[in-house]
Amino acid sequence: MKNFTLLFLFVFALIHAYANEHKDVIIENNYFRYSVGADGTNLSFVDKSTGTDFLDHRTTSKIASLVIDGQSLVAESVSYQRGQLEIGFGSGVGKARVKISGEPDRMVFRVVSVPDRAESFTIINIPLTLDGQPYEAFSACVLSMNLFTHVRQLPPLQTHLWAQCYARFGFEGAEFVLLGLPQEKNLPVIRDVMANAKDIPLSREGGAWAQLNKEGYGSYLMNFGTLTEETVDEWIELCKSLGFNQIDSHGGGDFFEFGTLELNQTKWPDGWASFKRINEKLHANGISHIFHTYAFFIDKTSRYVTPVPHEDLGYAGTFTLAAPLDKAADEVVVNESTADISTVTGFHTENSVTLRIGDELIEFTGVTKTAPYKFIGLKRGANGTVPASHQVGSIGYHLSERFGRFVPGPNTKLFDEIAKKHADIVNQCAFDGIYLDAIDGSAVLGGKDDFWYYGSKFIFEMARHLKRRVGMEMSSMVHHWWHYRSRWQAWDRPVRGYKRFVDIHLASIKAPSLFLPDQIASNEWEHGIWRGHSPLIDKYAGVENGQTKLPLHLGWWGNQTWDPPQVEPTFPDDIEYLATKMIANNAGFSQLGGVDSATLAKNPLFKQAANILKQYETLRHQHYFSDSVLSRLRQPGKEFTLFKELDGGWNFRPITYRKHKVAGNGHPTASWVVANEFEKQPLMLRIEPLMSVKSYDDPSGIVLTDFSDTQQFDKAIRSTGVSASLATATERTGSGEVAGVLIGKNEGASPREGAYVNFENKYDSIVNLSGHQGLGVWVKGDGGGQLLNLSVRSPLHISHGAHGDHFIKIDFTGWKYFELVEIESSAISDYMWPDDSHFYVYDSYRHTVDFSAIESLQLWYNNLPEGKEVKTIIGPVKALPLVSTTIKNPSITVGGKKIVFPVTMESGMYLEFRSADDCKLYGSKGELIQEIHLTADIPELQTGNNEVQFSCEGPHDVNPRVQVTVINEGAPLENAHNSTIK
Repeated sequence: MKNFTLLFLFVFALIHAYANEHKDVIIENNYFRYSVGADGTNLSFVDKSTGTDFLDHRTTSKIASLVIDGQSLVAESVSYQRGQLEIGFGSGVGKARVKISGEPDRMVFRVVSVPDRAESFTIINIPLTLDGQPYEAFSACVLSMNLFTHVRQLPPLQTHLWAQCYARFGFEGAEFVLLGLPQEKNLPVIRDVMANAKDIPLSREGGAWAQLNKEGYGSYLMNFGTLTEETVDEWIELCKSLGFNQIDSHGGGDFFEFGTLELNQTKWPDGWASFKRINEKLHANGISHIFHTYAFFIDKTSRYVTPVPHEDLGYAGTFTLAAPLDKAADEVVVNESTADISTVTGFHTENSVTLRIGDELIEFTGVTKTAPYKFIGLKRGANGTVPASHQVGSIGYHLSERFGRFVPGPNTKLFDEIAKKHADIVNQCAFDGIYLDAIDGSAVLGGKDDFWYYGSKFIFEMARHLKRRVGMEMSSMVHHWWHYRSRWQAWDRPVRGYKRFVDIHLASIKAPSLFLPDQIASNEWEHGIWRGHSPLIDKYAGVENGQTKLPLHLGWWGNQTWDPPQVEPTFPDDIEYLATKMIANNAGFSQLGGVDSATLAKNPLFKQAANILKQYETLRHQHYFSDSVLSRLRQPGKEFTLFKELDGGWNFRPITYRKHKVAGNGHPTASWVVANEFEKQPLMLRIEPLMSVKSYDDPSGIVLTDFSDTQQFDKAIRSTGVSASLATATERTGSGEVAGVLIGKNEGASPREGAYVNFENKYDSIVNLSGHQGLGVWVKGDGGGQLLNLSVRSPLHISHGAHGDHFIKIDFTGWKYFELVEIESSAISDYMWPDDSHFYVYDSYRHTVDFSAIESLQLWYNNLPEGKEVKTIIGPVKALPLVSTTIKNPSITVGGKKIVFPVTMESGMYLEFRSADDCKLYGSKGELIQEIHLTADIPELQTGNNEVQFSCEGPHDVNPRVQVTVINEGAPLENAHNSTIK
C-alpha cells in the first residue's frame, strides 16, 4: 500500500500546473513541460526525455488573445489559481479563466469564462520548430474535443498548437487536449482520447485507427450509374481484371439525386434495396463499396426544390418587397440595397441568381445599383415552381448556391434530415465507405470564417446515425474530419505534366500545413492549392507517410490521348511513375473511367496503362519489396521500371526519360546535350512530331498586343522588392515593327525564383482564339537569365483559373523568334508564383484555357537576378493557327554515329525505339501502325554528357516541331524483395 501511495504521488506530481518562484506558469506531465511567463509570453515547450525546447523563439509569442470590438488584445498577465489559468488582457477588460486537468500523457484545457464583449478567444497559441513529420522523435498536437472549439491544424502532428472559440457558438465549455509525446505514442494516446470523447461521435475506421484498417489502402473504380443488379457481375469481373478492390458510386445525373439521395426508379425500381443485394455480391468477391454524394448540396430538379421549394433552403441574404408583385411582373422592387448583388455564376462560384418568395423561385439577370433597388430581367416560376402574386412586405430569400446546386440552411431540420439520410442508406445497404464530395463548399453554409464549423456539424450529425463501421473521405479537410477520414487525399486528375504532378500531390498530402494562411480561409485544406516549388516538393514528397499519418491516396486519375496544345498523352512511363510511387508509399489509387472493354479496345494506350497498374497493384498488396527499395522508390523525380528477373522474381531498375523539343530542321534546338548517369548503353528513344505554327507573317494571324500603347497593361501583381516597367521601346524589331521593353529589378527581398511581376492587358471584349492557339513573337534578350512568361487567360468562372503559360528563358542576347504552342506545366514548379485564382496546382496541371473566350494577355517576369536590372524587348505578340505536320525519315546522331528511321510520321504519332528488334510506330491513341526493322548500327550513349542531333525531311512552309525523349536504364536494385516473399 505504501509503494502504491508513493507511485501515485509521483505520477500526480508530473501532471499539474503551477507557478514557480518567478511567477512563471508551468504546465507539465510525464512527457512535456510548457512554460509561460507571468506576462503571458511563451517561454518554452520542452520534450522532457531530451530537454529539447521546441518553442519557436524567432518571434515573441503570447499564450492567448481576445478580439473585442474588432481589436486583438494579447495576454498581458497569466497566473494559476485553484486549478485554473487566469489570463488578463489589460485594465478594464477582465480575465479569461481556463480549467486545466490531465493524465500522465495528456493535458485538458476547458474554458470556464471569458470577458464580456469578447468576439473570439484564442485559448492557446504555441508556435513550434517541429516539422510535424513522422521522422521526428517528438510530436505535439492539440485535439479539439467538441464542435465549437476551433483547431486549424490537422492531427496528429502539428507545427503550431492553436485553438480558438467564438461568441457566436459559445465560449463556456470550449475544450481541447494538449499532447506532447514520443512519436510512437502519438496515435495510441489519441485513440484513447477519442474513444472517451463524449461530444465527438466515435469512428474506429478513420483518424488514429486508419492505419489499422484495410479500407484506406484500397484502390477504386468510379461508377457513375451503370452498376445495377444486371451488371454487377460485369463490374466484379472488371475489378478483378484490372486489380481494383473497391467501387466508388458517384451520384448525380440519372443515378441518384443529391440532397434527397433518391435513386432513379427506372433503373432501380426496388430503390436502395437493390444496392443491398449488389453489395452482398461485391462483398462475397472481396470488393468494398463507397457511397459518393455531394454532402448537403441539393439538385435543383429534386423535390426539395420543385414544384414547391422547401422553406429550409439556405440563403445568403433577405430582401423586403417594397411594391406588390403580380404573376406577370418583370422586376422585384425591394427596400434593401442590391448594389453588391452579383449576377456572375459558375461551378466554383459561390453565388446564385435565384430568389425564393413564398413558394415561387424567381431568377434574375440584373440588379440596379442605386435606388430604387430592383431585381430585373426576371424568369418567373423558375425550376418548375409556380408564378404567384406577392404582397408588399413579403420576404425574398437570395438562395445560396455553389456547384450549380442549392443547400439547406445549416441550422434547419432539412440539414439534419440530409445528414441522417446518408447514414440510413449506408446502414440499409451495408456500404463500406462514404465519400463526401463538394463539402469543400462548406463556406456557402455560413461564410468563409465558419466553413469548419458547419461542415463538421454535418459530419457529426451523419456519424451519430451510423450503425456500422465505415471509412470516409471528403473533398477537403478540417481538423474534426481527420477522426473519420480513412485515407488522404484524392485530387482531381491532371492533363499534363503528370510526373511532377504526382510529386506535388505527394508533397502536399505529406506536409499539408506548410501553406496554412495566417487568416482563416475556406479552402485552406483543399486539394490542389499547395504552393510549394521544387525545393519543398523534393524535401517532402519522399517522406515516409507524412503529417496526417493516414493511408495515402494518389487518385483521381484519368488517362489522356494527344490533344494539343493543352492535353498531353499519358504514356506508359507516366503510368509507371505513378504506380512506382503507389508501391513506394503504399498508396491507393482511383480511376475515373476509361477502363471498360470498349474504351480499352479503342485506346490501346489506355490498355497498356491498365496492365501496368494491375501488376504494380498486385505487388503493392503483397508488400513485395523491401524497405530499402521502397525508400529509393519514394525519391521525387527518380524513375524506375519494373522487370522480371531470370529467377521469375520482380525487381526495379532506375530509368530516365529526358525530353527535348526541337523547334525545326536546322534550328539551334536540333542539337543538344543528353546526360547519361548510367553505364554506356545503346540509344533508346521516343520521337513525337508536334503541331506546327503558321508563319509569323501569315495574314490570318491575330495581334494580341503590338505595344504601341502600353497603357493598356496594368501592373497587376508583383513580389516584395521587385520593381518593373513596361513601355514602348525606342528600338524596333528586324522587320521594323513597334516593340515593347520590359525592365525589371529584384532588390533582394524576394528569392530569385520567386521574384516576379505581372503586366496584364485585359481586353474590352472576349477574344476568340479557338483557331489561333499558337503564339509567335520576336524577343531580344540581354542574357540576364530572367524568365519571360506570355500567358493567355479566360475568365475565372469559365476556365476556373487555368493558366495558358508559355515560358521563354532569357539566357540569350540579341533577337530570337519563338513559336509557343504547348501550355507549360512541369516547369511551373521550378519557380514561386502568386495564387491568383482558387486552385494553385490545378491552374497549371489540370484546368484548360477556353481559347474561344480569352479575356487577357499577361506578361510575367520571374527569376529576376538580385541587384541587377534586366531588360527584354518584345515584338508584337501574334496568335497563329496550328497545323498538323508530316515528317519523313527522322534521324538521330550521337557521337558522330547516325541512325535513320525509315518512316513517315504525322503530328500526334510517336515512335518508340528500344532496340533494333523493338522499334514501333504508334498512332495518337497508342494503336500500332508499323513495326520498323533496323539493320544499321545503333549509336551508343556514353556515361556522362553526349552530343545529340536530330534531323528529318519535313515541310518548308512551317517549322517541323518534334519532341525527342532519350531513355537510359541503370542496373537492377539490390536486396529488392521483402524477406517474407517466397
